[in-house]
Amino acid sequence: MTNTLTPSIALRPVLVLLATFAAVSLAMIAVLIVQSATGADVATAIWVRCSLVLASAVVMLLIARSAARGSRGAFVRIRIISAVVVAAVIVIVAIPGFLPGWVRIEQALCGLLMLPAAILLNRPSLRRLYPKGA
Repeated sequence: MTNTLTPSIALRPVLVLLATFAAVSLAMIAVLIVQSATGADVATAIWVRCSLVLASAVVMLLIARSAARGSRGAFVRIRIISAVVVAAVIVIVAIPGFLPGWVRIEQALCGLLMLPAAILLNRPSLRRLYPKGA
């Protein structure tokens, strides 16, 4: 019996991180809905930012699932997107006064979920599963 690493097995931790990222993002939208329903004034910028984060989490999860099925193109895309998302979260969280503290905490949590995913996606052992020209 050989011990061969397949994309579906290798990307399992990344898929879990991305699914958690999507769940956190969805929970944030639920919080915004409850706040709005109870009369709190939720700024449009918060709605837009949180909606975009949820949409990006879903898209990344779909791309990662395609990569787990062996798509090299999807693997390259998710590697790039994961690094960009980590950088974007750092910038967004660092802008003073842009978002309330509780939203910044949620955004930072999303970034903390993306960081290990980006690291895992850029490991040489994982990149070897998607050789150029294959």
